[in-house]
Amino acid sequence: MPHIILETTSDVVENQDIVDILEVLVAKLSGFESISPASIKAYHSLRHTWQIGEGGPHGFIHCEVAILSGRPEELVQTITDGMYQALIQAFERSHQSGEAGITLELRQMEKATYRK
Repeated sequence: MPHIILETTSDVVENQDIVDILEVLVAKLSGFESISPASIKAYHSLRHTWQIGEGGPHGFIHCEVAILSGRPEELVQTITDGMYQALIQAFERSHQSGEAGITLELRQMEKATYRK
């Protein structure tokens, strides 16, 4: 059930490694308590058209991690921090050069309204 939704602009140099990056992100998420590895779905969208505000980096890398609600807040924070660090490491060249902004959002899906 957890989803990893990765979006990058087409100028991100690590796009050539996106399959490996998704594998790394799935492995990282799999390692957290209460996450079933078999239920994780990870996918990528490449953005060919985008606009960044003045003074911002040329491109972006955004990852949304969606998990079911009900986990302790401390665990949610641990997952958020761990996934963000994995994202930074996976896109190290873009991060170091400042060519792309990197963001991560952890979203909790409501058990009452999520169907599988």
